[in-house]
Amino acid sequence: MKKIAAVLIFFSITYTVNAQETDLISGKWIFSEVLNEKIDESSMAYLKAEVIDKWMFVFNADGSFETTMMEGQSNGTWTHDAETKTITITDKQGGEQEFKILRSTQDELALNLGLGKFLLTRVE
Repeated sequence: MKKIAAVLIFFSITYTVNAQETDLISGKWIFSEVLNEKIDESSMAYLKAEVIDKWMFVFNADGSFETTMMEGQSNGTWTHDAETKTITITDKQGGEQEFKILRSTQDELALNLGLGKFLLTRVE
């Protein structure tokens, strides 16, 4: 009986921690800064012109997402894996993309997207 209680407590704590981290991600975010240390000037100029303060993600609490970048829009679903510290988005066509969470607070979300590392700030 004690083993069952211990297992239930473990899963309860795991679920609670995962829910709290997911709650930190839910919301409207905008790309606000490039975190890559080594980046050439032309790439940085492009990112500042096309991505920074222009690319937005909305991670809804119901598991849906919307994104807007360079006048294009996409939507689909998202999941958060607290163990691997990743966010996986799946667009309506079935394409998946995984973001590695570098840091997550109430107002900031640092993500590694392929070769890029970005800081997103909460808009609302």
